Amino acid sequence: MAGLLTVALVALGLPGRAGAVTRKHSGTILAVNRAAGTIVLGEVGPWRASAAPAEITRRTILVTAATAFTRVERAPGPEITRGIGEFVEVPLSAWAVKEGDFATVQVEREGRRLTALKITVVAPTGP
Repeated sequence: MAGLLTVALVALGLPGRAGAVTRKHSGTILAVNRAAGTIVLGEVGPWRASAAPAEITRRTILVTAATAFTRVERAPGPEITRGIGEFVEVPLSAWAVKEGDFATVQVEREGRRLTALKITVVAPTGP
């Protein structure tokens, strides 16, 4: 039976890891621990319309050799087909993230473990 399920998953092109879910989390990078292979992302939420400040949810995310690093920035000039000022994604060196960066992290969640598939940092604007 397990062999039939494996063949069906491969034939359908579905991942073989049942229970893994992909999602995105955005927030400020609170900590970078290259030795441990993790980042901590501070995600705002849940937000409530009250005078109290929004809660910050701390998410510890595993970074692997397969994690892609990118940066989103404004297009510098007319050579970009969409026009000046559009957002473009450019490659970023591995681990070229730091505390205080705003990022969106595409993660694979399996149980309580979050593994980064892609970390996209937003380039600061202005002077």
